[in-house]
Amino acid sequence: MINSISSQHYAVQPVRNNTNKVEPIAANNTQVTKAIVHYDTRKNAVSFIENASPEELAAKVDSLIGRMQSMAAINLNEIMNADNGFEIAERINRLQEPLKQAHQNVLNLEQELISQGRAEGKSDKEILMSIVQMQDEQSDLFKMSMNWGTKGLTSPDNYAKLVEYTPNYVNSYA
Repeated sequence: MINSISSQHYAVQPVRNNTNKVEPIAANNTQVTKAIVHYDTRKNAVSFIENASPEELAAKVDSLIGRMQSMAAINLNEIMNADNGFEIAERINRLQEPLKQAHQNVLNLEQELISQGRAEGKSDKEILMSIVQMQDEQSDLFKMSMNWGTKGLTSPDNYAKLVEYTPNYVNSYA
């Protein structure tokens, strides 16, 4: 799998200098919704493949050989900004085993494509594009878990699909 790394922004509360006084702190109950940035790992992968030097492409293929399987990409800002964030997190938790299996299958296919491509004398660019094409053919669940050409598991746009994938979820707090 070809992955991108996204950065997270964290809010830091200022620390008071005078710790000898006990002062009441007014609770700020207004909820601030941050803009959610959606990363399309497919778009990023294709852009890299199209723009990278031959050395960078070779290094990328080499870095994929023998690696560990990827994990699902979770956007914590989406969960924190959702009214039903706890439910979304619990539903995603229920998907751990199917996601683990899907990611392992894709990893196995990826390793086969690299071995086969190298044996056939394909260029690193061709090998990476074959991996992109293989990932394009995977299940919606896999693609959502990787933000592969779609919004992720935590996206409000995919809530109905998340519910569909977790019919055994029962909100015991409702």
